[in-house]
Amino acid sequence: MGTVLGGDPQRDRVRTSLARFVGIGYLIYAVIALPQMASEADGRLPQWYPVAAALLAFGPGFALLAASLVRAWHRGIAALALSCAIGLFAAAVLWLALCRAETQSPAFWILDFAGLVGMAAVLVRPVREAIALLAVAKLLGAMVAVWYVTGADVWSAVEEALFGIVFTSVCVLLAHRVLRLGAELDESRSKAESAVAQGVAEVEAARVDALIHDYVLSTFVAVAADRDDPRVADQAAGALEALDRLADEAGTPDDVGAREAVARLRAVIARIDGDLPVTVEIDDHAIACPDTVISALAEAAAEAVRNSVVHAGAAAATAVFIGIGPDLIQIVVTDDGVGFDPESVSADRLGLALSIRHRVGALRGGEAVVVSRPGQGCTVRLRWSPAAVSVG
Repeated sequence: MGTVLGGDPQRDRVRTSLARFVGIGYLIYAVIALPQMASEADGRLPQWYPVAAALLAFGPGFALLAASLVRAWHRGIAALALSCAIGLFAAAVLWLALCRAETQSPAFWILDFAGLVGMAAVLVRPVREAIALLAVAKLLGAMVAVWYVTGADVWSAVEEALFGIVFTSVCVLLAHRVLRLGAELDESRSKAESAVAQGVAEVEAARVDALIHDYVLSTFVAVAADRDDPRVADQAAGALEALDRLADEAGTPDDVGAREAVARLRAVIARIDGDLPVTVEIDDHAIACPDTVISALAEAAAEAVRNSVVHAGAAAATAVFIGIGPDLIQIVVTDDGVGFDPESVSADRLGLALSIRHRVGALRGGEAVVVSRPGQGCTVRLRWSPAAVSVG
C-alpha cells in the first residue's frame, strides 16, 4: 500500500510537517496564479472554467493544508496528496479541450506551480512515481502555455518545463530523504525499546538461573549423593527460603513507609536539580508502598524532572508535588515551558516512553499520564494505588 499513515510515528510526523509545507505552497501560489489564470482564460474559455479550474487545481492543496493542521484529519493526507496531481491534470486537460480562441499571450499559470504536484506525491508514493507525476504536470503546463498561442515559442516553454522538472526533482529527493530519516528514527527507537526490555528480562532470567543453580540443583545433587545426610534437610530448607524470597519480591516486596518514600523521592529529584521546589503532602493514614514501586516512581520522576530541565526552556519554572494518601501515592512534575506534543514525541526523547510510561505502566496499579501542548508547558502525573492491584 505505502499510503496509509499511522504505522511509524516519527515518519508520520515528518510527513505531516511536509504536507503542511506543501499546503502553504498551494496557498501562496493561489494568490499569484488565480488572478493570472482568470485573465488568461478571459474570452478564450467558458465563464465557468476559472471557478472549476481553481477548485480542481488548488482545492486538494488547500484540503491538504487543513488535514495537516487538524489531527483528526491526518489519515486523509495520503488521498489528498494524490488528489493534487489528479486535480491539476483535470484542470489542464479541460483547458486543452475547451480552449479554441487564438491569442498572443502564453498561459503560464499551470507551469508556474506544477512542481507542487511532485512534492505532494512524494509524501505517499515512491520517489520515482513522484518525479514521473512532476514531469507530466510540468509538460502539461507547457502545453497549456502555448495552446492556441499565435507565434508561440514552443521550445522556450519546453525548456522552462525541463528546468522546473530538474529543479523540483532535487526538492522531491530531499523530501524523500527526510521521510527516510524519519523511518530510520522510528526503527532505531523500536530497537532501543526492545533492547531495554530484553536487557531487563535477561537480568531477571540470570538472577533466577543463579538461584536455581546455587540452591535447587545443589540440593538435588546432595539428595542424590546421600539423602540421609542431616545437612540435606538444612540445604532443602535454604532452597525453599530462597524461592520464597523470590516470590515475595515478585509479588509483595518489603513495604516502605510514607516518610521514607518521600525522602527517597526527594533525594532522587535533588540529584537532578537541588533548587527545585518540592511540595509534600502526607496523610495521617498514608499507605506504605512496596520498595519496587518506590524505585520505579523515583526513576520515572527523575526522568520527568530531567526532561523538564533539558527541554522546557531556560526561562521555564518547574515544580514537583509528592502526595501520599490512604490509597494512593502521586507525584506531579509540572513546568510552564515550551511544551510539546506527547503523541508525536521525537525519537531522541526515549525517556518519555521508556523511563516514564513503560516503567510506571509496568507496575500493577501504576499509571503515568503526560499532558502537554506546544507553548503550554508540560505536566507529568505518576500514580500508584494498591486498590488497583487488588482489582487486577
